[in-house]
Amino acid sequence: MIDPISAISVITTCSTAISSAIKAGKDLHSLSGPIKKYAEAEAALNFGASKKKNSIFSKVTGAEAVAIDNFFKKHELEQTRKQLREVFMLYAPHGSWEALQAEIARQRQIQKDLLEHQAKMRERFFAAIIIGGFVLVGGGGLIFWVSWMKGWL
Repeated sequence: MIDPISAISVITTCSTAISSAIKAGKDLHSLSGPIKKYAEAEAALNFGASKKKNSIFSKVTGAEAVAIDNFFKKHELEQTRKQLREVFMLYAPHGSWEALQAEIARQRQIQKDLLEHQAKMRERFFAAIIIGGFVLVGGGGLIFWVSWMKGWL
């Protein structure tokens, strides 16, 4: 998962690339790379915001900082989307904006599912490490206690 600042940067860069290509008369199908990167960055930004909202760190630092941060990122995303829509309305064939939004939504869902799966696997990995640590410490303690009770130490 990329950090929010990088996600906004990728969204802005991809939006500029898509706008330039549409102004040059390129077809929407030739823009699959920038569209995919745009959707992945948007999904990462939204996923990061939802994880940040539910994290322990946000509860300690306060909801205000998280809310302000999310507000500005969403505002910048909306501005970028609005500019991209204007370019599509002026230069692209009719129905291209809707097709782009459908493709972005599809890519965003794929990326969101991937990020959720990765987060779940990371949580399971850390849980397995913690449980393994407890088992090792408990087993070592049990061996030490038995050795001490038998008088071997």
